[in-house]
Formats: sequence, C-alpha cells, structure tokens
Amino acid sequence: MICIRKAYINSKINEGVKTSRSSNRTSCLEPRPLDPRSIYQRFQIRQIKWGSFVAKSVASDGLPPRFLRRDGWELAASTPKEFQLSEAPGLNIALRARLPDFSFPLSQSCYEAVKVGKWYCPFMFIKEGKTLEDQMRNSTYYEMTLEQQWEQILACESTHNEDNTVSVDVAVDCQVVKIGGTEAVHDQKIVVDGVMWFRDVTDVVGETKVGLRLEIVERMKWEQERVGWAGDRQVSVKRTEEFDGKGEWRKFGCYVLVERFALKRMDGNVVLTFDFRHPLQIRSKWE
Repeated sequence: MICIRKAYINSKINEGVKTSRSSNRTSCLEPRPLDPRSIYQRFQIRQIKWGSFVAKSVASDGLPPRFLRRDGWELAASTPKEFQLSEAPGLNIALRARLPDFSFPLSQSCYEAVKVGKWYCPFMFIKEGKTLEDQMRNSTYYEMTLEQQWEQILACESTHNEDNTVSVDVAVDCQVVKIGGTEAVHDQKIVVDGVMWFRDVTDVVGETKVGLRLEIVERMKWEQERVGWAGDRQVSVKRTEEFDGKGEWRKFGCYVLVERFALKRMDGNVVLTFDFRHPLQIRSKWE
C-alpha cells in the first residue's frame, strides 16, 4: 500500500501476544520509504462483498494498519478520460528467439527495431528528479518495451586488390544508457535508497537525472543474461571475415545484436533507453 510519499507498513506482532483485526491496542507504524523487498510492506486484500474489503499482512507475524485490518472498509476509484493502458503481454519468447531480419542494405548502419516485449512499471519504481505528486500526475505508469536491432560496428570498402578477407578489431560497449536520446553515465556501485541514478553526460549544470529502482535494473540484466549476455561493460571483437562469393566485393559490414529496453511516459515521450549489446551475436554481410 502506497501513500503519496511513502508506503504503509505492517506492525510486527510480538510472539505470544494475542491480537485481532478489530483491535486498536496495537500501535500503527508511520509510513516509510518504499522497499519492495520488505515483506512487511506487502498486504493481501480480499473483497468481502461489492465495494467492501479487508486486508491482512503477507508476513505471518505482521499486522496491517487499523484502517486496513478493519472488516468492511470501502474503496472508491475513478479513471481520468486520458488514462488508457493498452495490452502489455510481457515477453514474446518465440519472436525474440527468431532474431530480426538481416536482409537490409549495407547503406543502413542499423535496421528497423523489432518489439519483442512490453510491460508497465508503476511510477514509484521510476524517479525523474521531481516531486512524486508531479510525477504521479504526469505518468502514473511507465511503458517498458524490449526491442531488438542489428547495429553496425564496422564498415569498409574494397581496395580492389586480390585480398578477399577483412580483419575486424572493434571495441564494443556492451551497456549504453541514454536519457532523452543523449548518452548518460551511471555508477553501479552507487545506489541511494535502492535507486540507481543515471545522469545526462552533456548536462553538467542542470544534471538531468533518471533513477530506476534496483528491482527494475536487476530484472533487465536477468532478462539479458538468460540469452547469453555476460555482463561486461566493453568487449573487444576480433575476427577475420572471408568473402566466398563470386566476383569482387565492394562493401563489407559487421553488425552486433542490440537488445534495447525503452522506458516511456504515458504521453509517449521516451524517458530512458538501456542498450545491451551481445558480442556473441555477430553477423557480417558483403556487397
């Protein structure tokens, strides 16, 4: 349960002390900063009858605040006309495994991204450097999508000699974060209150920042690790490619698979993108 600034918390029942839902003797704890990992901030809410509810603590030794543990409390809600959430089916495993089409011309350094997953993140998991009241008004939920794309890491043209090989020696950044399209910096060792902050590298004065709760960052990385991403910040790609086609080649291109998480507000504006490059997924083409 969330209030505007903090989360409600269950009281911890002392062993051997008898309590009941209607008891007013057990003191209520003040709301605290949200900690999704705390079992004492989790509640199970059950509907008794239409519009009437009761709650209990997920923790076996927890007791909800009085207004939640009271039988038959009511809840009223309204939805603004502009508030619309489309379907978010999660990850399309089959489409992701298929990988994007590679039949595009070498003149394109990257090809159209393919969306393979979609989720929604509640506002309390995202920090935009503004008050929670303003953030909640602007975007109660954030759309998170996972996209795949081939991105060029090397391109060259033939020197018209008899050499039919190209040596690839490129340093590939395996993690790239952008805020509003501009590259951002982050330090994974510095986390404040369970939030990892990303800062626009070009905005020294204003410091445009976006914070993601660790639960979001860890889920993104877990999703990447399960398809072979090793967690490196930068990898050196060294290989020799040989042209085995007929005639002479004119152009060569080497591409890496990029999986990109894109975070958007409800108005469609992109807040942050987090690119994961997969150096084990390298493809080349000749023209």
